[in-house]
Amino acid sequence: MKQTLEERFIAAFDEHSDAIFRFCYAQTGWRELARDLTQDTFARVWRYLIQGKSVQQMRPFLYQTARNALIDHSRRPSAQSLDELQETGFDVADECTPSPLVSASAAEAVRLAGALEEPYREVVLLRYVEALMPREIAEIIGESENVVSVRITRGMQKLRALMKI
Repeated sequence: MKQTLEERFIAAFDEHSDAIFRFCYAQTGWRELARDLTQDTFARVWRYLIQGKSVQQMRPFLYQTARNALIDHSRRPSAQSLDELQETGFDVADECTPSPLVSASAAEAVRLAGALEEPYREVVLLRYVEALMPREIAEIIGESENVVSVRITRGMQKLRALMKI
């Protein structure tokens, strides 16, 4: 039995909405803003689909749409960067982490990843927080897989230096 467009969209939402929220939250540092951006992402995708356009791979398409929503938001005059929020004392890693022993290093890594320069921050978070493959990241940011791999490697080198490992 063939699924309707609405059923496929709902299945994509159920499968990917938490990951898109985490991606938006890691980029903005604000829960409510991340929820709004997640909602905006899925609204954009729904509008795209009902226009009769097709999506070959939903996961990368959702991340690309979320990335575009983040870019649009950052261009608005009232947008704050993650760096500015951290300077005022906000820390993304404060809200979660199940095991104190394991999560101390992970929380520090996520916090410090926010201090990386933009081309590195985005790919490192997509690779290690969202567990996307370099091929998927390349589709999302519109770069070659090789460029993504180099950025991940350099970003991790910079992150290790920040962590003094």
